[in-house]
Amino acid sequence: MLQIDATFLVIFAIIWILLFVLTRIFWNPMTRLVKDREAQVEGDQASARKGLKEYEQSLQTIEATLKSARLAAEKVRGDLEAEALKEKSRILAEAGAASKTEIEKAKAALEAEITRLKRELGSEAGRLAVEIEKRLLN
Repeated sequence: MLQIDATFLVIFAIIWILLFVLTRIFWNPMTRLVKDREAQVEGDQASARKGLKEYEQSLQTIEATLKSARLAAEKVRGDLEAEALKEKSRILAEAGAASKTEIEKAKAALEAEITRLKRELGSEAGRLAVEIEKRLLN
């Protein structure tokens, strides 16, 4: 059977002293360190969630700004295209009017030239007729 003697009491006291010392020196600082690290990790995770939320909000803001900028650019482009078509029509109308004027001037010059040539040819025809007549009769 088990007998309780002085060595048992000494070993029991040493174990309790070691338990007390190790708890103070090792276990309490270790649990404090683990708790601090858990708190730091939780804080980092909260910061990460907050940063992600801010990122998503800024991304939505950027996308909305881009959408409105695209719409404004399309409107400006449409306005510029309409203005360019009006300008093209105006230039074509001016060119058409200028070409009509030039055509009319050219027609008038051709008519004048035709009239002059007809007169010249008429006078030349009379002279040639007289010359032909002289040669034939000679």
